[in-house]
Amino acid sequence: MKSRRWLSVVSFALTIMIMVGCSSNSGNAPSTSKEPSSSGTDPKPVTIKFHADGISFKTEDLAPIIEKFQELNPGILVEFVPLNEASAADNVKKIDLLSASGEQLDAILLPDARSYSQRAANGLLEPLNDLMSGEGLAYDEEYKINTSIEGNYYGLPASFSQWFIILNKDHLDEANLEVPTDWTWDEYLAYAKAMTKGEGPSKRYGTYFHTWIDYFLLGLWNQPDNNDLVLADHTVNVANPGVKKSLEIRHQAEKVDQSVTPYAEIISQKLTYRPLYFNQQASMMPIGSWMISEVGGGNEFTANFKTVFAPMPKNNEEDPNGYTTMSSNFVGVVSTSKHKEEAYKFLRFFTTEGLPMMKKYLSSWKKEDTAAALDVLINGSKDPSMVDKESLLYTLNNSKAITKQIPVAYTEEINKTYSAEFELMLLGEQTIDDALANAATKIEKVVAANK
Repeated sequence: MKSRRWLSVVSFALTIMIMVGCSSNSGNAPSTSKEPSSSGTDPKPVTIKFHADGISFKTEDLAPIIEKFQELNPGILVEFVPLNEASAADNVKKIDLLSASGEQLDAILLPDARSYSQRAANGLLEPLNDLMSGEGLAYDEEYKINTSIEGNYYGLPASFSQWFIILNKDHLDEANLEVPTDWTWDEYLAYAKAMTKGEGPSKRYGTYFHTWIDYFLLGLWNQPDNNDLVLADHTVNVANPGVKKSLEIRHQAEKVDQSVTPYAEIISQKLTYRPLYFNQQASMMPIGSWMISEVGGGNEFTANFKTVFAPMPKNNEEDPNGYTTMSSNFVGVVSTSKHKEEAYKFLRFFTTEGLPMMKKYLSSWKKEDTAAALDVLINGSKDPSMVDKESLLYTLNNSKAITKQIPVAYTEEINKTYSAEFELMLLGEQTIDDALANAATKIEKVVAANK
């Protein structure tokens, strides 16, 4: 069944490539075979290609990692191939197209658990169990994020992120609000309403929620367990109170309090979170820890205000404080690679000693010196004084990871189905109860078709 699904993906991708006239540049690729040199002595080094998001992982960021790896492994050369499509999802589609075209793919980076799960299911990723056993890897002693799917490891976790709230300290002070340390979503909404100011095009909103599925599941992804729309055993979880809470949060902010950037404007004007936050058009937002290195300002945005941090809100006053989603992106060895061992060796280095060398992200490696890494991230910004380290450390130290499953392989279809009903609610075309009922019915059908 898996092989048929992968062949279907390959056939579809080839059709697209023919239509758009894509062409492979593999003719310019360096030699990758361990053949004897002309002198008949040492074999030529193997060249592996590493395809990854070229925005998050710039060539200059990866250069010292590759240089160090090649110094330690002189028989392996690494060629970084940056993917610079419009979005992370488009980068993944590009990987599918390159694979279908026969392009050399050895090691790849996938942006999230959903794309990782799907490529594991359709056969693009090589199971790593044998390579891990050969190395003697004790996985749980090495990594913070579990990547196993039904006992098989198809990838390794790379950069580490946890979700929290970033807040504009000037806007908090203006509204006479304290930096939160333990709060509910109802209190979050009250903060957003208090910091909302003005009318019309110049209106400042108290909060911003982006278009990602994360922002459609705010009341579910802060639950210790059972925190996805469909559970690992294919049980539909839409009746979970956290799902209804997710809709209520967004409905209250958008339709009642009018304290959030309107969803219709976000999608029609293609708004995104960084400009709105740094231009002080939104006072606070839930976001991931990749923003630690950015809120002090950088080449693209200047920080003219101090950012403080708070834990993710809880649904009810009596709930435990600090539960949040902690996740990573994923790197894997492509199943068609002719150099799987070499690719695996590079990815092991990349996900351990390598990532901290970037001085840009926290890593999923348990042996990373997190305190030192935070200092590097903060001090690497243009104005470290704009990053409130005290509230950041409190938030990180008082956050607890939810037990998060690797999503079912068809999660992308589930999320699209749910998001469509959520959007209709946001746009005022159906009630919360109707959105829940319709989402449950349609998701049941998706699950039945994929069992």
